Amino acid sequence: MGVADVSRSSDAATADYKFAAAVVGYGLMLRDSPFKGDLTWEKVQTLAEEGQGPDREGYRAEFLQLVRQARELQNGSVQGLKPQEPSKK
Repeated sequence: MGVADVSRSSDAATADYKFAAAVVGYGLMLRDSPFKGDLTWEKVQTLAEEGQGPDREGYRAEFLQLVRQARELQNGSVQGLKPQEPSKK
């Protein structure tokens, strides 16, 4: 028995689902995973913003800050810094 691939708009997703998707996307982007498809830092940031929801401990806001910093580093716009190439071991 297979699983049907049903495409749905992310607009109908809950805040928790969007936030979880942003966390997964963050990991895919950091690793430059071949499975990221057409994912961008902008999309990860948008999902994180839409998924903030209740955040009593501030963890979601802190994660959003990490996403913004990673996006800026990727674009080379943080005070002239550019991401370093991974070391070849």
